[in-house]
Amino acid sequence: MPSSPGSDAESQVHTRIRQQEAVAELGQQALETDDLDHLMEEAVTVVAETLDVEYAKVLQLLPGGDDVFLRQGVGWRNDLVGNATVPADLDSQAGYTLLSEEPIIVDDLSIDERFSGPALLTSHNVVSGISVIIGSVEDPWGVFGTHTTEKRSFTEHDANFVKSVANVLASAIANRKTRNELEEMHSRISDAFYSLNENGDFTYLNDRAKELIDFTDEGLVGNHVWDTFEWAADSKLRTEYERAMETQEPTSFEFYYPEPLDTWFEVNAYPSETGLSVYFRDITDRKVREAEFRMVAENIGEIIWITDPETMAYQYISPSFDDIWGVSRQRLYHDPSSYLQWVHPEDRERVRTNFNNLPDEPLDETFRVVRPDDEIRWLRVRGKRVENDEGITRVIGIGQDLTERKAYEHKLEESNERLEQFAYAASHDLQEPLRMVSSYLQLIESRYANELGDDGEEFLEFAIDGADRMREMIDALLEYSRVDTQGDPLEPVDLDRLLEDVQTDLQIQLEESNAIVTTDDLPWIKGDDSQLRQVFQNLLSNAIMYSGDGPPEIHVEATYQGRMWEVSVHDEGIGIDPEQQDRVFEVFHRLHGQEEYSGTGIGLALCRRIIERHGGEIWVESEPGEGSTFSFTLPAADP
Repeated sequence: MPSSPGSDAESQVHTRIRQQEAVAELGQQALETDDLDHLMEEAVTVVAETLDVEYAKVLQLLPGGDDVFLRQGVGWRNDLVGNATVPADLDSQAGYTLLSEEPIIVDDLSIDERFSGPALLTSHNVVSGISVIIGSVEDPWGVFGTHTTEKRSFTEHDANFVKSVANVLASAIANRKTRNELEEMHSRISDAFYSLNENGDFTYLNDRAKELIDFTDEGLVGNHVWDTFEWAADSKLRTEYERAMETQEPTSFEFYYPEPLDTWFEVNAYPSETGLSVYFRDITDRKVREAEFRMVAENIGEIIWITDPETMAYQYISPSFDDIWGVSRQRLYHDPSSYLQWVHPEDRERVRTNFNNLPDEPLDETFRVVRPDDEIRWLRVRGKRVENDEGITRVIGIGQDLTERKAYEHKLEESNERLEQFAYAASHDLQEPLRMVSSYLQLIESRYANELGDDGEEFLEFAIDGADRMREMIDALLEYSRVDTQGDPLEPVDLDRLLEDVQTDLQIQLEESNAIVTTDDLPWIKGDDSQLRQVFQNLLSNAIMYSGDGPPEIHVEATYQGRMWEVSVHDEGIGIDPEQQDRVFEVFHRLHGQEEYSGTGIGLALCRRIIERHGGEIWVESEPGEGSTFSFTLPAADP
């Protein structure tokens, strides 16, 4: 039964009341909390619930203005919030919204001619929605938006509700900025301080300021600033003071005070209608260290760069950038994100995403640069947030040119491929004559065993045994040569499951030796399941074989080391002489005679080749009679 006009009107009134209450509650939270992210999280939740939509989001404009990133949101996949970026150009809804003071209402995104839907929206089947600017067109902070997968005509009241929530967030952000500035100003009270009236006369100096600039000790209150600092009448000091008074905007700068001080100062001036408050401190030691740093940075081949952790604007880039990238570093000072246009297209999005995660997460990226002359260079760039003894926080990075190393690695890979082909061909061609030798030995044994006598039979057994071991060694060599060429793609592997499968395969050997295998929780890694099964089989089999007199006791564990997992297999066996520990991974190298322990002598060499194919390392720590620990590293599975 259709609702009456009266009931629709009543419902609309209730909706508006609910929206007003939501705005009021968020406004109260904004006054009570300093946690902006919590406030934003509350805002997206309240809007989504109040408007009965699936998605709501807060997009923050990144330095440079080219992109916004999903800082908070509801409905989106968990891995997107805090990571996903959206273009802020005119073709995107976000970019269009940043140029409008009024809410942007979308009835059907698929046919809207004002902009195209970014992947963030289209991949979630968004149809209708509202987006509004946070802040102003002149000083935008970001975008607040809400979306639904069903076609819906949002009302003007709905749009005003979303805009009111965005205004609450904008006020909270502005208040946080003002509070930070005040906190910074108060923290400088221990610095030297003086105040000037609107005419430029000193009205107050604290003790530190008197100590630094009142050379006559007669007092400066009442004196005109440019009578006192005659040498600075045409300097940056006067220019910055007058600009601050004219614009009524604070200014911060570094300034050198000549004789008799011969000192560098950091100056922060805060204007008002009645004058100027000036805080300054001695930064001479820091300037000396910076000069020393520049001397080192400008005489090495690596690129050194420093950025501000808040704005990510570049504060310093060493000259090596020009040589390696083939463009002037001055471009980056004016446009910090301009470096992306020279990053190889296949690497660009990954590099953009990981650079945007700075300074919250350390950076370690290897990528290609396409210079203006079309030469391709390989770079490894690392960076992280650091703080010095003065509490000054910066992001410092280093870029290393890997082009020559990559070229060498490529040649080495080609050489290894040829070596693998040779090893495969040689071992494959040995199979036929060996098969003939084995066949004739078996024929001699079957026809003439009774005529050979005891010595003959013993010699024949030696020959047959040697042929069998030769076949095992050839098979092992074939397997060794195929590690790189015949391996499966590296995919997520559950090591807990893999180790269980290996123990099942070795069940008879484990039971016959009364072996005890214990394990910690093992991780998911990125690898070749079948090859890693060989690694664990070899290590567990060796631990059982070389256990000594007692039942084998084996423990497997893993620890996280950066982007790699370190897996260790411990045993309580006979151990290995330290002088032999590097040689155990060589092909066909054996520490014991065939009479003591059987085997081809290629198992650990195969393990090393497999681990190296995974980008890891393998090593052993052991003492004779004290057991052994074989450890290797494997890349963590992608999150």
